[in-house]
Amino acid sequence: MMKLSTASQVFLVFLLLFNICAIKLVATAQSDFRFQSIDGDEYANNFDPMQIDDNDFDNKNNNEQCKAWLVQSIPTDMPQLPRVPGVLSTADVFRWLAGNSSKSLDIIAQYWQLVAHPNDPRSGDYGYSEDEMQKFGANEGFEVYRALEDAADRNITIRFLQHSGVYPDFTEEPSKLASGRPNVKNVTLLLGDWWGSGIVHAKVWISDDQDVYIGSANNDWKSLTQVKELGIYLVGCPAIARKVTMYFSNLWKLAHLNSSSCTKFAFDELWQVTRKVPCWSHFHHPKERCRTPLQDTVKTPHVAGYPPLSDPSIFHVSIETPAFPDSALEPESSYLSFAPPELSFGKCLTDEQAWVDTIKSVGEHSTLRISTMDWLGQSQYTTEKIYWSSLSSAVSEVISYYFITNFSGFVDAS
Repeated sequence: MMKLSTASQVFLVFLLLFNICAIKLVATAQSDFRFQSIDGDEYANNFDPMQIDDNDFDNKNNNEQCKAWLVQSIPTDMPQLPRVPGVLSTADVFRWLAGNSSKSLDIIAQYWQLVAHPNDPRSGDYGYSEDEMQKFGANEGFEVYRALEDAADRNITIRFLQHSGVYPDFTEEPSKLASGRPNVKNVTLLLGDWWGSGIVHAKVWISDDQDVYIGSANNDWKSLTQVKELGIYLVGCPAIARKVTMYFSNLWKLAHLNSSSCTKFAFDELWQVTRKVPCWSHFHHPKERCRTPLQDTVKTPHVAGYPPLSDPSIFHVSIETPAFPDSALEPESSYLSFAPPELSFGKCLTDEQAWVDTIKSVGEHSTLRISTMDWLGQSQYTTEKIYWSSLSSAVSEVISYYFITNFSGFVDAS
């Protein structure tokens, strides 16, 4: 998750969640969060990240000039829901990241199904005609896959990290891309081996340690043309990219460790359950913790049940939004958050705390907009039922506060 606080009081938050991946937009009533009247298709077709001036990548004194675009997937045949002008398409961004990488490309994915299989009886694509698949936009996924093949053949250093995938392909696509190519590495990480449940759910692309996509879109052709997805595309942002790469590196390291020798059970006082966690987790007593095998790991406990961070590491980076010419170029206060907390590092917030912080930051007469796949105040995939109330409580706290404030004002006026 990254929180961007601009001079115009518009917050753009993108999330890297352990179980949820979403985009939230939080805007005050005093300033409009609106898109300028730029034709989205024309803008996307004319935009080429390779034409960006080299000065945009200058990171001296952390004064780099980032550029940011919102990224969107909209199902085909939905004329009532056109792509917002000025917003890029997910498929285009994925192709650009693969096609423009000159040194390295790191990808975190939940699963892969970029290439459709309408002739495979095991596939959900089975039975559809070629014309129907074309109408569905399935070719977009194939083009992304081909862009990844081209990057691999250019000898770009590529790392794929994902969950075990879904039937019937599982990890077939990244495995094929890595087969016979020493420059392409592919690993599967099962977080359930470390925490008892959970999956790799983040969707992240990092190109040349400076361009980043973070959003909700899976490496699936349907996520490009048949599912509503939202993300953010950052260009020329090495300081932010380096932090995201640290998180990737911790996941990568975890995938190469023996979970059976690096996990222990600990009692979670907040949830009142016994949990399986890494042996370096702060859920263990300090004397019972092992030495962390990860680099740049968390030095301050900050997870539910622990003292939260009141001073997270802050970026002061100017972020230009070319799709919105009126955007200010003042340095913005931004921070990253990650999950699970045992993989965090430095003084980064956990996702849960960043969510709560964002919700509670809404000012008077403001609007809170939350976009998420699921909203459930309890565990969904654990044996023991765990009630998880932090987000609902934060929303209720904000609503209650404004209700009481407005009601009191009404009483005073009367």
